[in-house]
Amino acid sequence: MTIKFKLNDQDIQADVEPSTPLLWVIRDTLGMTGTKFRCGIAQCGACTVH
Repeated sequence: MTIKFKLNDQDIQADVEPSTPLLWVIRDTLGMTGTKFRCGIAQCGACTVH
């Protein structure tokens, strides 16, 4: 499935499975590793994407 969204004021398009978490799309598919995976339960805020 192709998803389209705006990231850092740029139009982005990525071919991913619908069940892929946004964090993995940003890190693994787009290669932007600044956003981190930490606690795994969304409590520490490291994986927050605004």
